[in-house]
Amino acid sequence: MTTPATRTASPATSWSRGARAAGALTLALAGLLWLLADLVEPSLEGVASQTWIAENPGPAGVALTADMLATPFLAGATALWLLLARARSPRLAWTGAVLLVFGLTGQAVITGVGLTAYMVAQSGKVDAAAFSAAIGDGPDASLPGTVFTMMFFAGAFIGIVVMMVAVWRSRALPRAAVLLLVAFQAADIVSLPFPTTVIAAAGLLWMAVSLLRARGVRAGRPAEDMGGGVHAVERS
Repeated sequence: MTTPATRTASPATSWSRGARAAGALTLALAGLLWLLADLVEPSLEGVASQTWIAENPGPAGVALTADMLATPFLAGATALWLLLARARSPRLAWTGAVLLVFGLTGQAVITGVGLTAYMVAQSGKVDAAAFSAAIGDGPDASLPGTVFTMMFFAGAFIGIVVMMVAVWRSRALPRAAVLLLVAFQAADIVSLPFPTTVIAAAGLLWMAVSLLRARGVRAGRPAEDMGGGVHAVERS
């Protein structure tokens, strides 16, 4: 026999205020640091990039530092999404989390290359053209190059989409914010006249605000969600 649908709240409604604040801070800093790195450093490649770094060591250092700091906060955001989505979609949530770990590891490799480029540009001891030619346009077909390509592109691009599907199904965060993260991945494939991290940062900040506004469960009344996050379940 089926009884009337009961309301089940997002997992975050049972978190303490401090836990929700920590989660919101993690999401916000992930988006803001990621955006800062893209806003400070122009989109340049090869010799042009090395020349800009050598001529602008301050801004280049800020952009690189923001990129480095964004990575652990993105890892924290991944853990947060997993906690919110695993109850409703455990397979999707865990698959997305594992893929994103690989993707963020690839991101760390890219940041390491960026740090090397920064040190080379500042030293003035290595010819910019020779360094750029050695680095090339991307990883080669060697074993480490192939593994990196698979880790970063499969992990980052597929991982975020899979994870956002899990978060969408969980209704734990505003679905419009979830769509912004997916839109960011789509926009990153094409060439846009502005940093695509603007889209990602908007989605992450929206999620952060929503998490802060989540209300806990009170005796005798149903918990409220975070922007349409309450879903109905049936008991038989």
